Amino acid sequence: MEETCLLLILLLSGGLSTLPPHSREYQFVNQLMTWTEAQSYCREHFTDLVTIYNSNINQLLLSMSPNIDTFAWIGLYDDRYSWKWSMEGKLFYVGSTHEFLIWANGQPDCVNAKEYCVALQGQTQMDDRPCGDSYPFLCYNASSTSYILVKESRSWSEAQSYCRTYHTDLTSIRSKEEKSNITLTLNGSGVQYVWIGLYRDPWAFWSDNTTSTFTNWEPSQPNNYNSAQYCVTMYFMSGKWSDSACNEKADVFCFTGEVQNANTIRSCHHVKH
Repeated sequence: MEETCLLLILLLSGGLSTLPPHSREYQFVNQLMTWTEAQSYCREHFTDLVTIYNSNINQLLLSMSPNIDTFAWIGLYDDRYSWKWSMEGKLFYVGSTHEFLIWANGQPDCVNAKEYCVALQGQTQMDDRPCGDSYPFLCYNASSTSYILVKESRSWSEAQSYCRTYHTDLTSIRSKEEKSNITLTLNGSGVQYVWIGLYRDPWAFWSDNTTSTFTNWEPSQPNNYNSAQYCVTMYFMSGKWSDSACNEKADVFCFTGEVQNANTIRSCHHVKH
């Protein structure tokens, strides 16, 4: 038997500016699944895994859950291949294999949930690194179509500012020819790591493709323990979030509807399977 709780968010005239504008029903599914299984289940039986837009909704979901020492999946996940180029500002998929973009062994791994910028390691392979680390960096100058290695170590954002001030931007690598020219520029430089213009936004994706910047992490989270935690659970005892391995099993929060606003009616019923 599976207990499903429905939490109906009713549309208010005027509403609250911090909430989306339409009604949603929330369902707590007391059934253990992986994150992918939970996503499929929610999409088949309801609309999708839940998106949490603010503390009010977080608290409402917590009120639906049993007061026990366990967790439930929400829709937030971290896509470790959602990289963008500084020069273009557009999403550019950089998978594990590519003709001219090659990740170093075991990369990207987002150690301690802190590595969201990319440096070339050994001049040819990419490695995700903490954006606050200081390394030499490679600028691109569009007017002279040249690559400029700056050996002064700076953080990724400082390197980006420098390149945009004195050249065009941090370099991108979008062709074999660019990769070859960059390799020639770095040849003999002796640098171990050098920043390039590749970066990503952490925890930027919800399963239903809507946008929410609200977070409610546990104090030590996210930490990407063992470099394997890219999905998010809510803890029933506190309503706080943790990053978890996506193949772990947990209960599930789903929703039915579009986007939402604020008054609440709660009802629970039992569903037999």
